Amino acid sequence: MLFLLSTPDYTTIQSNTTKIRVHLRTGVAEIFDQHQDLMGKVENDIVEIETNNENRIEKSVFVVQDAVFIVSNQGLDVNVGNKGTGVYLYAKRVKEINSALSLDDLTKEYEQMLNLLENENQRLIEAGTNKALINSIQAKILLSTEKTEFLKKTLGIMKKLKG
Repeated sequence: MLFLLSTPDYTTIQSNTTKIRVHLRTGVAEIFDQHQDLMGKVENDIVEIETNNENRIEKSVFVVQDAVFIVSNQGLDVNVGNKGTGVYLYAKRVKEINSALSLDDLTKEYEQMLNLLENENQRLIEAGTNKALINSIQAKILLSTEKTEFLKKTLGIMKKLKG
């Protein structure tokens, strides 16, 4: 089974996926080969996959933000002969929870985003009545707030999984 996870700045493809577990609005879905076509929004921001790598089952956990989940047995490219089950996940942001991601590094990244957000809020206060500058700063604040919330959620999930 093919698994593709894509964001604006990250893409991963697994061709030997045996099981995918995701929480959708309609309930928890466990996807195996030849699963029916399905589409939904990821609700709890966690996607778990299992792959068979040299007769070893490996599990991966991804934290995603604003993700859409699609299962298709038709494939996305009509020119491709292999029409096996494909699972496609498109998200705004993603963090893979693995041994390479340390809690300290993630905490440091979160604190840096908090500092950046605080600096932008201070700049907004100092902007006075300059509409163009206010609009620019507000856009940065919105993006920084989203990323900060995502990192906070990822930290919480990581602590829960490792604790």
